[in-house]
Amino acid sequence: MDTEIFKSEEFSKVYQDNMVPGSKKVLNLILSYLEEKVNKQPFELAVDVGCGTGRSTRPLAEHFRKVIGIDISESQIHVARKCTPQENITYQISPAEKMPLEDASVDLINVDLAAHWFLADQFILEVNRVLKKRGCLAFHALHPKFALQYKNCSEKLTNICDEFLNNLYKHEDIIDIVSSLYQELFEALPFADKQRITDIPEIINLTPQELLGFFESSCMFQKFLTKDRAAATAFLQTVEKRIADAIGELSGDEILELHVKYFCVLACKS
Repeated sequence: MDTEIFKSEEFSKVYQDNMVPGSKKVLNLILSYLEEKVNKQPFELAVDVGCGTGRSTRPLAEHFRKVIGIDISESQIHVARKCTPQENITYQISPAEKMPLEDASVDLINVDLAAHWFLADQFILEVNRVLKKRGCLAFHALHPKFALQYKNCSEKLTNICDEFLNNLYKHEDIIDIVSSLYQELFEALPFADKQRITDIPEIINLTPQELLGFFESSCMFQKFLTKDRAAATAFLQTVEKRIADAIGELSGDEILELHVKYFCVLACKS
């Protein structure tokens, strides 16, 4: 799969500045699952694989003695290091399929919005190698469909959102993996103790400009931008105008409700 976009400095900055925060509900679900399986606190080591700019790495810090963020992108890791104040977090440039970790050394492997980019068979073998006995794996992502609500124009806004995403999805080969809610990845896991939760709702409050920034932070939009900057820029401007037309005169202070759903796969090594 084409992962070159993640190595772009421009993408790393846009992603750090505009990507929505991870789900607190998902994090609490993961921690509760780990508490049940490990039964020992504080936890020792979490590894956030495909960590990007550290968006999903930093929230782990208060729950573990040590956290390691791993990503293939030097530019993502560079931003992550600059944006991470916690002293118990370190970052390493590494592929998910060959982690620089000792056998049976990890309590939790966390993967947020990234498992669909990995070579699944190799990654699963590596997970099995580095997890401790009773260590846990969690990978999670957003459903590839959102709803956007604001006063009496929610239907129009959701349709605009759908059209924007559908135009990008048709150019992206990983969308089928995400649309399946990681069904094949779940089935491929060699652990008897596993579960898949497919409907975890969250509401994210955004101004219109923050919403456009979120759209811009999508790797699919950034790929479009790389291929044809003029067309991608015009496309985003059209979306902005349609949102303004749907709402009416914009002050910029409007708070839109982005309704999203997360799904999560949890597994424990016996």
